[in-house]
Amino acid sequence: MRGLNITLPNLSDDDVIELDMYISCAVSQMGEPESEKMRQFFDFIRQKRREIEEDRWRSNPKNWGACCKWPYEDDFPF
Repeated sequence: MRGLNITLPNLSDDDVIELDMYISCAVSQMGEPESEKMRQFFDFIRQKRREIEEDRWRSNPKNWGACCKWPYEDDFPF
């Protein structure tokens, strides 16, 4: 079996996320495709979406728990 070579020219991160939503909806209604290449493509899009969401999560300082102040100055958990 040959590898799957996919390039997504001119697709923004939001486009990839939207495409994954369409794929998820189609799979929920029709099931996974029979074609191995289509399943690989779907898996590729799902992985790209996870990577995009992980990068967005990590790049947002609000999600950096170590930088958050403890609610009370004298109320330490130890």
